[in-house]
Amino acid sequence: MKVQPEEVIASMEQLSVKLSHNHPSSETARYVAKSLKELKNSHGTAFTGALQSFFNSAPSVKLSDRFSFTVEEKALWDKVFSFKQLGNNLWPLSL
Repeated sequence: MKVQPEEVIASMEQLSVKLSHNHPSSETARYVAKSLKELKNSHGTAFTGALQSFFNSAPSVKLSDRFSFTVEEKALWDKVFSFKQLGNNLWPLSL
């Protein structure tokens, strides 16, 4: 299964929009937006590195915010994190 970077970015954009709308002052919303900006400006191994960094840090950032996701936010979060299941360094990611 090959994943295009645009697919990852589109999923992150949807998550970022939802979080920014529903939790505008949250660290999670800011972190997702910052990570999305980094992904948009990264290519090749820099892209996979930025995404791996997001996967490593985002759960801790979310936990520190202490709010609950809506059903839609949870689905988007899970969709973004489904890319992590592809393996180390995004592995069959088509770059």
